[in-house]
Amino acid sequence: MHFYCQLDYEHVPYPSPMGAVNGNLANNGCGVCSASMLVENMLDVPYPPEVAAKEAKACGAREGYGTNLYIFAPVFAAAFGMKVRDTEDGQEALRFLQEGRGMVIANTYGDRPEHIGVFSDSGHYIVVAEAKGTEVKVWDPMYKLGSDRFEAPGRKGKVRVEGNLAYVDIATLAKDCDNRYPSYALFRKK
Repeated sequence: MHFYCQLDYEHVPYPSPMGAVNGNLANNGCGVCSASMLVENMLDVPYPPEVAAKEAKACGAREGYGTNLYIFAPVFAAAFGMKVRDTEDGQEALRFLQEGRGMVIANTYGDRPEHIGVFSDSGHYIVVAEAKGTEVKVWDPMYKLGSDRFEAPGRKGKVRVEGNLAYVDIATLAKDCDNRYPSYALFRKK
């Protein structure tokens, strides 16, 4: 398994034309780290975060405080011979995973008045690698082995962790992705 923690990439600049002018991958790189993990694990080809970050900037996907997956996903999918489509439907993303058609990048929302974000307190991309029943396997680029990331109030008990892997029920993830566009980017080989 290829896993990238964005916190290990503070040394990689990821400046934004507006917003995070001093941004780096540690504080703004969940989208590019998710792209790297998806490509490397799905296709078994190298795509390190430094390369993904350069490509995200080159195609205009680098935004104020992150990466625009609407712009970036079709670019890196095409470069690696994949197809991508978006959905707002968590059950559709679950079926896609259950049928083994590919992998998903989920766009979580974070905290809001009626919900405490499980994967972040603000917007955040994660890779959803596979599903067994309604439980999905997640690679969270903000997760650092040994951290208490999922023990915070409101998150505790919602995620099961094994090494760098996080497991969560699709219903919990779907609540995290409410009102995000795209909520899920579904990637498959051509």
